[in-house]
Amino acid sequence: MTTFFWILGATLVSSVGSLSLAAGLLLFSPERQKKIIPGLVSYAVGALLAGALLGLLPEAIHHFEEFQVGHETPFMILLIALLGFFLLEKIIRVHHCHNTECDSHSHESAKMILLGDALHNFVDGVLIAASFMVSVEVGIIATASIFVHEVAQEVGDFAILLHSGFSRRQAYFANLFSALTAFLGAIVGYWFLDTIEPALPYVMTIAAASFLYIALADLSPELHKNSTLKHSLKQFLLILLGVATIYLVSIGHAH
Repeated sequence: MTTFFWILGATLVSSVGSLSLAAGLLLFSPERQKKIIPGLVSYAVGALLAGALLGLLPEAIHHFEEFQVGHETPFMILLIALLGFFLLEKIIRVHHCHNTECDSHSHESAKMILLGDALHNFVDGVLIAASFMVSVEVGIIATASIFVHEVAQEVGDFAILLHSGFSRRQAYFANLFSALTAFLGAIVGYWFLDTIEPALPYVMTIAAASFLYIALADLSPELHKNSTLKHSLKQFLLILLGVATIYLVSIGHAH
């Protein structure tokens, strides 16, 4: 049971702890947020792309190989998930309005990023459980890596939620609800790790598809609305910063 409490404590730090630190963004005034959020959206694009392509998808492929699944399987699942998110967007039929002055904001991207985050956090919970079941030392190292990764990710998520029209309170509690799936993953991972392990690569691939869809289909077009050289360069540098952040974390973030 000692291991179980280590797992719960580590999950609390990596999920709620990282969320609370990232929530510092909510302390800024609405006027200040309007100046900060466009830059954070650029950062979020880079973080989401890197999180999907440098973190979730490679890890999913690695697990598929362990289970001797065909090489085309993860990419087929990724394709199906991307098409599924496209259909979901059509079904929801939400009118797009990303202008921060608009009265009718689209919550579509927010819903999808929360879905992807919930899946991602669930997997992180399972991974924390698995790490501590190896040893406390390995668990602490994994928790620290996930914590840094989640802070970077949550900053981008807050930007997306606020950009989509959520109030500061709504953004915090929506992200908190998404973060709590880490506890479900930790509990499931502790009690049923041998049973659910084959499902992990599928969950990670779907989460990667969600991040890719949001970054490329929803946020990237938004960045092209201001095409001046100064803003374009700033956007590109912030995208690179998002990529670099996730890359540096992923070097030591061995699932």
